[in-house]
Amino acid sequence: MIRQTSVSIARAFPTLAALFVSCATAATAATLPISPCELPDVAGPVRCGVLDVLEDPNRPNGRRLPIHLAVVPATSGKALSDPIVVLMGGPGEDAISAAAIYAEQFASLRTDRDLLLVDQRGAGQSAALHCALYRPEEPEVSLRELFPLAAVERCERELQAHADLTNYGFLRFASDLEQVRRELGYDSLNLFAGSYGTRAALVYMRAFPRSVRTAYLGSVVPIDLAQPMPMARTAQIAMDNLLRACAADSLCHQAFPNLQTEFRAILARLRSGVRVSIPGKSDRVPLDAGRAAEWFRSKLYRPAGSAVLPWVFHQAYSGNWTPIVEGILSQARSADADLSFGLLLAITCNEDVQFLDEKQIQVETQGTFLGDYRVRQQQTACRSWPKSRLPAGYRQPVRSSVPTMFVSGDSDGGTPLWFMKHAASGFSHRVELIARGQGHTEWSHCIAQHYKQFVISGSTHESGAASCEPVPRPPFRTE
Repeated sequence: MIRQTSVSIARAFPTLAALFVSCATAATAATLPISPCELPDVAGPVRCGVLDVLEDPNRPNGRRLPIHLAVVPATSGKALSDPIVVLMGGPGEDAISAAAIYAEQFASLRTDRDLLLVDQRGAGQSAALHCALYRPEEPEVSLRELFPLAAVERCERELQAHADLTNYGFLRFASDLEQVRRELGYDSLNLFAGSYGTRAALVYMRAFPRSVRTAYLGSVVPIDLAQPMPMARTAQIAMDNLLRACAADSLCHQAFPNLQTEFRAILARLRSGVRVSIPGKSDRVPLDAGRAAEWFRSKLYRPAGSAVLPWVFHQAYSGNWTPIVEGILSQARSADADLSFGLLLAITCNEDVQFLDEKQIQVETQGTFLGDYRVRQQQTACRSWPKSRLPAGYRQPVRSSVPTMFVSGDSDGGTPLWFMKHAASGFSHRVELIARGQGHTEWSHCIAQHYKQFVISGSTHESGAASCEPVPRPPFRTE
């Protein structure tokens, strides 16, 4: 099975064929120097290093990038040769800054396994492609645009002065990660990926199948589904479920007995034109209907976030738009710090947005509260972004014999259960775990127990499907 996969990869990705053949052998002794370092809130020893790579492998005399990595060693002092490797989402999140979270999350597995964190090229400490999309002097712009065009164009000009933005896709990251594996002397990796990080995992698994011992794909984003196409329909289903859940909850229904009517009313008002007050501005400014709807959508990712929405809708219906305005601006400010937007655009513009189909956009967004706002925002942001070419077959569904654990929350307003079913169909050794009552990339004791058994055994013992006991919905905010 592995031999057949290797041949098919070489055919589908001819530009990677030589690299794949050279890197698909077992690891040798470690050659990348790593030295003691400190990471916030991580107890015990940590070792850090930097891998020097070419930005463009086809230009041997071109720019070089520092790929930063951190190893939290196995607590026994005797590590197996298959570390747990966290692949972050976004795209644009960095891994090293999350070391304390994952060191604790995988404490029971770290007795005999290292935790390896690699900041993806273009994120964190690895030549981050930072973009300042939020401008404190112009907060009103963020009430109209998710990706403010002037800020995107300014960022593109600044980044292109020192970076080739066509060389930051997942294929390049896969190559970097494989080099890290080899130079640290690891035989294989236990990939742990969530959200858009699952795309990175899928690309790596297809390019280097013999380098992966197990893979965890939480809230998977299938490689053949062009984002953000499904977002409007997915969010509409999540919103309908939320409104029904409030109606079925005695306290929520008592506080907001006409919630569906109020929600429709505020959407209509937004589309007719709403002007709001913001700190530091004497005049009221427009609150764009699509921008508000996009913020609603983001709150639907997890039950804890969506629990506030009935109260928010009621406040807006009563004429108080401040919770929505504050929510949007707070999110815009934090996003600049939490994400490398240049990397997000470098990946999504070339691996998703350019494959959107106009007729499908009209069909998928019609009749939804979000409409085509998110799609149009990303299309506009990507219009002038540097284009890169993908190898033939890159966006085909991944097929693999690597033992893989798929996990999806049934209350996820971002990556619904059918994403998992769709992506998992090509995996011959898999288990599909439904986290009932949970949302996007959430963790629980039940998931942790399944994952621990999975990593220790290195195989999927379940019969292909499993589930966790439902997690109770957080209480709705009512006042």
